[in-house]
Amino acid sequence: MQHKDKVSVVTGASQGIGWAIANKLAAKGSRVIIGDIHKFTEDFPFEVIYEYLDVTDQSSVKRFFETVEQRFGRLDILVNNAGIMFEKHFLETRVEDWDRMMAVNLRGVFICSQTAARLMVKNGGGAIVNIGSIEGNACNPDHAPYAASKSGVHGLTRAIAVDLGPYNIRCNAVLPGWIVTALNEGYFETLKNREKAEQAMIALHPAGRLGSPADVANMVSWLASDEAAWVTGHEFIVDGGRLTRPSIADFDNIQ
Repeated sequence: MQHKDKVSVVTGASQGIGWAIANKLAAKGSRVIIGDIHKFTEDFPFEVIYEYLDVTDQSSVKRFFETVEQRFGRLDILVNNAGIMFEKHFLETRVEDWDRMMAVNLRGVFICSQTAARLMVKNGGGAIVNIGSIEGNACNPDHAPYAASKSGVHGLTRAIAVDLGPYNIRCNAVLPGWIVTALNEGYFETLKNREKAEQAMIALHPAGRLGSPADVANMVSWLASDEAAWVTGHEFIVDGGRLTRPSIADFDNIQ
């Protein structure tokens, strides 16, 4: 099995993309610990362990990884998935909004990666996979703090790869596009014509469909595996081709 006998931590994995990642790693043989402020909202078909973790609180992060070390004696894989997102126009965004976004999405990645890396060094190396976003490369309206935080994650990924390479620790980022999660499904439900909105979103993707959490989990699993031993410091876009296709006006429907 691809991750047999490895110990993995996935942050923010009580649902959605994180849940799929944790499930994939467990299915491939890893012992998986979920670190989240929330307990599971979805059942896992494979055994996973839950421990409370607030990625913005350094003392919480320290306690969490001490628990991992005490229980398993090692750490092989860290997936920094925990994150938040809100929509607010740039001119309406408060400093408090900015600080909260950076605390979860960027500082949390730094604290968890640094703490985990110290544990990985003890057992000869490991793999860190950060969940970035295509919005770190291109931005939708009203997403300034989110886009900035994810751009920061991408830069931090490269820095971790450079600094930790001598310790046999690899670090890469996965950049999802539109993924069908409870959050995005809820967004569609707020629209007047959900069916047309969903069709319009699908039309933006050359792959002809929207993404699933499993699409992201598959890439994360490969990057965390020994098959990707020569891969570090890079961003892997998982978006069904969305960023490869420049948007264009719908001339056929212009009256």
